Amino acid sequence: MLETITPPIDVPRANLDPITTLSEKLAVFSLALMRPLRHETIVLCCDSSQRGVGIFAFDTKLKLTKIIDRIIGSAIKIESVATISLCTSRAGDSQLATDQSQFTIAKNRCQNAGITLIDWLLVAHGDVQILN
Repeated sequence: MLETITPPIDVPRANLDPITTLSEKLAVFSLALMRPLRHETIVLCCDSSQRGVGIFAFDTKLKLTKIIDRIIGSAIKIESVATISLCTSRAGDSQLATDQSQFTIAKNRCQNAGITLIDWLLVAHGDVQILN
């Protein structure tokens, strides 16, 4: 889906505009995802007012529970991070049977680190799944 949509016209501005809706998150993620889609996870870091304060990517096929500690370690280095949203591209693969349990484990790990994992978007060709 993100490979075929036109570039967003209205992208939230870092440190200014809250990123609260799915379309706002997709606008940010669509600018960060590599094309053609490949295995990667993008992390959107927001402050307590849901304004974007950082974004970074992990280029890996590893499951979320295998990289969540690296995600947390990177996010906590940004002082104002209160929440994160994730977007994983699987280069064609859709949702897996273990995704919900992976998300639950990752959410708990984030909570233990003082960060709220809001949602996880799974992107494949022609499809976006949302776990929250």
